[in-house]
Amino acid sequence: MTEDIRSTNSDYSSNFIHEFEIPPLTMSEALAAMVQDRPAEKALSYYGQDLSYAELQSRIDICTRALLASGIREGDVLALCLPNLPAAVIAFYAANRLGCICNMIHPLSPPRLVAKHLEATNSTFLFIADIAVNKLRPLLEDLKDSQQLKDIVVCGMADDAPSWKRPFFKIQLRKSKPEKDLLTGTISWPEFLKKGEPNRAIPARSKDHKSVCAYLHSGGTTSEPKTIMLSDYNFNAIAFQGLQLLGYPLSEPPPYGKSMITVLPLFHGFGLCIGMHTCLINDIKIYLLPRFSAKAVADLFRKNKANYICGVPTLYEALQKSDEMQSIDLSCLEAAFCGGDSLTPELKERFDSFLEKHASKAKLREGYGLTETVTVCSVMPGNHAERNGIGLPLANIRMKIIDSETRETLPANQIGEICVSGPTTMLGYLNDEEATALALVTHDDGRVWVETGDIGYQDEEGFFHFKGRLKRTLKVSGIPVFPKEIEELISTLESVRYVAAIGIPHPYKMTVVKVFVVAHEGSDLEQLEKDIIRISEASLITHAVPQEIEFRDQLPQTLVGKIDVKVLEAEEAERRAQAENEK
Repeated sequence: MTEDIRSTNSDYSSNFIHEFEIPPLTMSEALAAMVQDRPAEKALSYYGQDLSYAELQSRIDICTRALLASGIREGDVLALCLPNLPAAVIAFYAANRLGCICNMIHPLSPPRLVAKHLEATNSTFLFIADIAVNKLRPLLEDLKDSQQLKDIVVCGMADDAPSWKRPFFKIQLRKSKPEKDLLTGTISWPEFLKKGEPNRAIPARSKDHKSVCAYLHSGGTTSEPKTIMLSDYNFNAIAFQGLQLLGYPLSEPPPYGKSMITVLPLFHGFGLCIGMHTCLINDIKIYLLPRFSAKAVADLFRKNKANYICGVPTLYEALQKSDEMQSIDLSCLEAAFCGGDSLTPELKERFDSFLEKHASKAKLREGYGLTETVTVCSVMPGNHAERNGIGLPLANIRMKIIDSETRETLPANQIGEICVSGPTTMLGYLNDEEATALALVTHDDGRVWVETGDIGYQDEEGFFHFKGRLKRTLKVSGIPVFPKEIEELISTLESVRYVAAIGIPHPYKMTVVKVFVVAHEGSDLEQLEKDIIRISEASLITHAVPQEIEFRDQLPQTLVGKIDVKVLEAEEAERRAQAENEK
């Protein structure tokens, strides 16, 4: 059914190749090929400090030798708990060159979550940002004592920044602890690189390009936190078609001088694959931003004439409303992509109008993806950019809508579960064969499909549309948040009898967390509210901290005695609608 609908569609453009041979390269080999072709071209920039492809490769070589000197060998797992720094790019490709696995961890994760990710993946090396060391100090001290890690490398926000920017990072770092104290018992990024002996031979990697190269952490297709195993092949299946998604034929050499604002985090599949690897192997310079700031983005458009940007809906909401963007000429912006969360038609219309008023011919193009397929599976073609929806599958990728019970493919305009098949499909969940079997299912056509747990439909012209999630995962500013994790944490408080977490609308973040709590009789609710915030801020990422807390005498239950979250969501939606009508 999908192929029948698809064949009648005018698709991306006459230049779009629906199937192509993916080069049998590792990610580091793909980058090395671009280095050889364009050594003098600028590869990345960090607050105005540029690195050419040749300079980037030189840093990667040094880092690779430093890893060898530290005892790292093929197959080892290296944890990268870093924001968008040059060190993150360099360390990733260096590890990949050695055949190591990169364990990508959110740098703002609480200590217990970092410990969990390190232990579950058997990580033996850790790269961490200096701004996160103080928060993770007890964990880092325990790790050093346990000898689990061969070393902890602290990467400074100022390490690769231009001289004018370094004082700002230094001041920020000293707000809580002196810099020298933050580095106790670890090795700094510059000192670590000095271990890279110039004449040390780098052994050839024996692992092939279809072996595990990265661990990414996500909610999985069932909302339980999972560690997803991905290969070089998975990443390259997207990266090598990046140019044709921008409108350039694969048969032609990549254009010179294009650039991307890489503000999406590299610990996330969207940022790692699209914001970094796809750009670098296609000669698209990346402007690394370790944290989102409308002013920083505006400066990159004004001073550097950036051509592309990828973001989540909240990013575009913030840009459109920011004072810094109001006077910016966006004629340089050729494409803007949105993913990570559902894009409302209203926001797309507003941002498209914003782009037109600021002289850009681009329109906001929505895509769809999940970490189980690295990132994007489908995107709205440029020649249909005025449409709403998540567009069409990428080259080599198939999508369909099925009935979740019968697994029969549904006809046009019928809502069902979104399924994806193709070379981006994950290798599986780490140490979880049961969950892998539930997510990767062989259908009657003989293909292995990712049953995503997301619902949507395909219209009569072949375009796909996302409607919601079967799984209980929230997206707060595009970052996955797991209600079950929040509930389990708050339940550890002695005064809590029952708790349920849901997502509620927010004008800027799109969704934030609200918890409903039933306390034990006689509890001090004012103190309990403070305890909930305290434990949440200490143990959860910022996006998962509840923004609203409602105490109730009881919570609705299903027939089998489970808390009925759907009833709570419906009640909350009705209450908010009523409040809106009364205004």
